[in-house]
Amino acid sequence: MAQTDPLQRKLKQAEKSLKEKISRREKTATQAAASPTAKSASVVQLPLWGEERRGVPNDLVRSALFTVGNKRNKRSYLKEAIIAALGDVRITYTGEELRQDDEDVFLQILHLARLTPLGELVEVTAYALLKSLGWPTDGRTYARLKKSLIRLKATSLSVSNGPRGYSGSLIRSFEWRDMEHQQSRTWKICLEPRIIALFGHVAYTQIVWEQRQQLGPLAKWLHSFYFTHANPYALKVKTLKTLCGSTVKDLYKFRQNLKNALAELENVGFLDSWRIDQNDNVHVVRIATSRKLSQS
Repeated sequence: MAQTDPLQRKLKQAEKSLKEKISRREKTATQAAASPTAKSASVVQLPLWGEERRGVPNDLVRSALFTVGNKRNKRSYLKEAIIAALGDVRITYTGEELRQDDEDVFLQILHLARLTPLGELVEVTAYALLKSLGWPTDGRTYARLKKSLIRLKATSLSVSNGPRGYSGSLIRSFEWRDMEHQQSRTWKICLEPRIIALFGHVAYTQIVWEQRQQLGPLAKWLHSFYFTHANPYALKVKTLKTLCGSTVKDLYKFRQNLKNALAELENVGFLDSWRIDQNDNVHVVRIATSRKLSQS
């Protein structure tokens, strides 16, 4: 009989431990609420989704917060910048430019944090985090991951959509200890509890992680964006260029990149079909199974 992967065994044990901790906290909160003399307590927790999904607030991925910037170009620094966003979403941002690799990291942190009350530390090894992202586990990539977490910690943003809003950072704190020649570095990450404001009943989406991991930057942005729409409506190529934060100067070059990215989405089984009409409107049709996933 095949032996259980030690890493998988540790992850399952950690998940079991976190669920037990949540259960104890909920029991304590219930007892406190029932006692008139006890200090009230409540557990603020992200929605729970399956292992194959990743939850993300719609407002963040219907915008240029996580751009499709070229990794060969230096990241820009923004100060109280108004971020291009769809519809009534309003985002202002201060911090280093965030890109699709930062969204990957943020999605995985949210995924881990869903198992514990917000505001509590989430402990994970750098090795396990790299593996879950599908990144190499060498020193260079370890440094890349660390820089991404520091970027996410240093963010300051304000997000509003009608009566809903959130102002704060994407990550409240990030603790690490570098240990030379060891890949079992344990990192401690904490999310701001108030970020729950972005996870209302119809305000977040569960994307398919396996699909996302197969895509390039622009296709990743489109994947998250279109996942927030059960039946996507047509948008101009120029509009999509603005919303994804592309820095490609010529629209015809972006249009070609867009066609390639849409083809990627079709190849991974997310889109059933797509076309760009004579008025430069982009039409996409999602595969029915992907629509059911985002609505469940």
